[in-house]
Amino acid sequence: MPKNSIKLVRCTLVKKKGAKTKSETRFVPFQEYELWKFYISRQYHFSTANEEIFLWMPLKEFERKKETFEYLEGIPVHKVTLFFFLKNEGVLVPVTRYFQESDYPTVKPLFLKHFEEFQDESHMAKVLEDIKEEKGICLKNL
Repeated sequence: MPKNSIKLVRCTLVKKKGAKTKSETRFVPFQEYELWKFYISRQYHFSTANEEIFLWMPLKEFERKKETFEYLEGIPVHKVTLFFFLKNEGVLVPVTRYFQESDYPTVKPLFLKHFEEFQDESHMAKVLEDIKEEKGICLKNL
């Protein structure tokens, strides 16, 4: 497996609200996928479909090895890591998500807003300003 790469599951997240059905594409780390799937189905009553395994790698690494991977389907996907500080525990928690490039401008503000809700007035929990963003490519059929 190439350096700095991670196995992801691309799936369709299906949300039903009354008679309406909305679907979104999600990329979830392979090791977390089953737990994530269980949680969203039990907690939020969502379902998943079209599960496929991809390999995400940083764009710079993909460019260096392009001739090796050019025959594979590639999807531009951004990796975003924010750091959540829990003051009482003295713990810095990294939170990493992967967003398809086409959805990124719309989804990033929603992702950041979600974590702002966890902050409290006494800053016992705080999202740090340092957010790391990295462009990458998800490759299918490795």
